[in-house]
This record gives sequence, structure tokens and C-alpha cells, in this order.
Amino acid sequence: MTTATLTRAARPTDANWRLHGHCTTSTTNMHPDGGDHTGEQAAKKVCTGCPVAAQCLTEFIGLRDWHGIRAALTGSERRNLGVHGQTKRCARCRDLFVPRLATQIRCRPCARTSDTRSRRRHTR
Repeated sequence: MTTATLTRAARPTDANWRLHGHCTTSTTNMHPDGGDHTGEQAAKKVCTGCPVAAQCLTEFIGLRDWHGIRAALTGSERRNLGVHGQTKRCARCRDLFVPRLATQIRCRPCARTSDTRSRRRHTR
């Protein structure tokens, strides 16, 4: 292979950008079940530092594909991204998430966990 061929193959803006994604070489399930927070975190870690995350996000929002983890975001986070236009890091688990409210500091699974704990304290 020539240097030009290697450089061209490594460009993530090619029509075959998907071949350069971290998920293509990973054995992690990129479609975890809805309540599987551990599976979501594992899938999001695969996307961390991926050279084609921007193309992935653009493509799947354009296709309105809300299933699985894409560009380190769940389907509901991608859906909300069009509304709010920004991501945040969860104060508890440090995962990326798209807030539904401007004041939201935790991702949904972490917020549910803390809500459950506070309800238990108040019912005693």
C-alpha cells in the first residue's frame, strides 16, 4: 500500500466512515436492554474517543434511529439532543447525557436511583 492509500483509508469523512468506528471491533452489545444501566455504560465507553462519533450522531439523528447506543448517547438522549442541542456529564456516574431540563445534573438512571433512595427515607 502507498502512503496515499493509507491516509485516504484513515479519513473518517469517507463514505465508508462506519468501518473506522470503535464499535466495529468491539464485542460489547451496542443495543442493551432499556433498564440495563451497566450495559449502557459499557456501550458508551466503546464510543469514547471514537474518530467517527460526529458522523455517527449526524447519521442516526437524520435517520431518526432511536435504538441502541450511538455516539455515546442513548436513543432518548439523541431524540432530546435536537430539542436542547447540548450534552452534559452526569454528576454521579460521569456518563454523557442530554438533559431534559436546563437544571438537570444527573442522567436518568442515576436520577431514578437517587429518587428511590429519597422515597425510602421519607416513608420510614
